Amino acid sequence: MNRHFGRYLVQCSLILCMVLLCQALSACGNIYDIDTLLSGSKAASADSRYTLCTSQDDITSLLLQTMYENKDSCTFNVPDKSYVDADAWLNSLAGLNKIHCEYITYSGFCQVTAQIEYWDNYPIIYAYRSNDISALNEQQTAMYDRYCDILSSTVSSSNPDVINELTVHDYIVNNVRYVLDRNSDSPAYDALFNGSASCSGYTEVFQTLMDMAGIRCIPVTGQAGGDSHIWNMVCLDGQWYHVDTTWDDPVGGDGTIRHNYFNITDDDILLDHTIESWHPAAAGTDLAYYNVLGYTLFSSQSELNHYLASQVKSHAASCNFMTRGFTPDIRAGVKCGKKTVSYRVLATERTGYSTCLLYTSPSPRDPKTS
Repeated sequence: MNRHFGRYLVQCSLILCMVLLCQALSACGNIYDIDTLLSGSKAASADSRYTLCTSQDDITSLLLQTMYENKDSCTFNVPDKSYVDADAWLNSLAGLNKIHCEYITYSGFCQVTAQIEYWDNYPIIYAYRSNDISALNEQQTAMYDRYCDILSSTVSSSNPDVINELTVHDYIVNNVRYVLDRNSDSPAYDALFNGSASCSGYTEVFQTLMDMAGIRCIPVTGQAGGDSHIWNMVCLDGQWYHVDTTWDDPVGGDGTIRHNYFNITDDDILLDHTIESWHPAAAGTDLAYYNVLGYTLFSSQSELNHYLASQVKSHAASCNFMTRGFTPDIRAGVKCGKKTVSYRVLATERTGYSTCLLYTSPSPRDPKTS
């Protein structure tokens, strides 16, 4: 199953006045916080032509400020042309999709003008946190209003962060359908208003709602299903987890909300994803999906048989469980219930364990169970 997001190739050409044209793939690197801007300790104004940047961090911060302020370009000075590194900038700012840079070399410094394209997430979050939507365009204002509506229906200040995260995850999986569209100008807008998007749309919508909810979140880029892919990571109680809303909403699915990619570790995501961008280590399991959703753990077939028999006898419509140390025989367990039922199993192999979601329904051949 392929998931695509926009890929931008690096192209460079040197002409009169030493003009450098750069386009590159968006990725996720160091995390820059909007609180720096809102606190009043931000860098010099993004529209200043006299800002001197003496490090890549200075440049990245200025680009970040430009994105939050919903501007399409910024001009700044650097000591020399070696500081012009589009790859470094793109690798430091997730959602920064394109950069077109022009620089002119003067005696003792270079003046750089960067024209950029980026996610609507940046100005929308800045507007939300500053309570000022005046800088948003018409489309962004519509997206802002939709995000606020979704937030009010999914997130509660009385809930733990992980429950708010889970509710947002389930909303996206239940309301967005995966489509491959490399040409969309705004996959997030498509997800919000058309109910369909590529993985970039899933990721940006989840990112924005986490940002609004005050849950630390970053996008991660890599490969999955044989193609380019993007998903999220969240930080809860000091631990990082991977969250892939796209892969919890499989193409051609039956409408089931899955959680196989909700709050999983590096080891688990790497079973079928590769990671190409910078990311924090994810090794925690305290708030993994099987703990949050209360999966029962079984270490033997006899334990599983007893559990499944009780589920069948009580006419449970579904149940979640996990196994470790043996290959589960679901059919044997269901038969122990001594009732004729039909069932469907969604099983996922993980690192050292397996999870199962079992659906059961009475068989029409056994009216006693109806």
